[in-house]
Amino acid sequence: MVDDSISKLCSDYLRNRYAGLKASHARELVAAFFGYKSHAALLTEKVYSIEYLHDAAIMIPAADMIQERKHSLKGLPDSVPSSIDLAYDLADFLVAEQLFTGDVWHCSDLGEYMIEEYLPEHLNPDLDLELEDVVAQTNAFFDEIEYDDADVEDHPNSVSITVLGTYGGYSDADKEFAGDTIDMEIWVQLRRCAGRIAFDEPEIMVEGTVNRDYLREQDHSTPHQPAPAT
Repeated sequence: MVDDSISKLCSDYLRNRYAGLKASHARELVAAFFGYKSHAALLTEKVYSIEYLHDAAIMIPAADMIQERKHSLKGLPDSVPSSIDLAYDLADFLVAEQLFTGDVWHCSDLGEYMIEEYLPEHLNPDLDLELEDVVAQTNAFFDEIEYDDADVEDHPNSVSITVLGTYGGYSDADKEFAGDTIDMEIWVQLRRCAGRIAFDEPEIMVEGTVNRDYLREQDHSTPHQPAPAT
């Protein structure tokens, strides 16, 4: 199936579903859904052609681009729903037609989605294994995960998300204290697969270091001993 066939199927679906929607407007809304500023831009995509959509594992519909495109199109009928509802509708259509068989992420903030949805489900259960070498440097039992901040960068071939956080716990009281907090940096990479919104399975890499701030606190709390008189 070629690009124009997929976009035409989506456009025809929208026209049949929403009364009064022009063919040209439907095409532009579909292009925006796939992350393009115009239907022409979608059709000229060669590297990440939407014919590869069936190979993708993740799809993140571009509801924000649909909203932007709606503002520029004159004469849209009242039957056309909100940008978010339109994104849901097209994603459901692609799944129903088995043009896409992966997971759909409906999110307006990818960084927030990583922190609140994806990492708790996919990283949390394996965190002890991912950080086993760092955990081994302590005498602590770790059970408290906090993701503090996420930075999202869009690249030509991928989208990368960097997340900062901490892995906290409690120390073994019978052993010398060696830290009970691990500072984490997590990198998630989404390699582009089809269009601007469909990606391969996410790749996750985690690094961590034991937070040694307690050593500085100990230094500050130790009274200065004057040098012995000579």
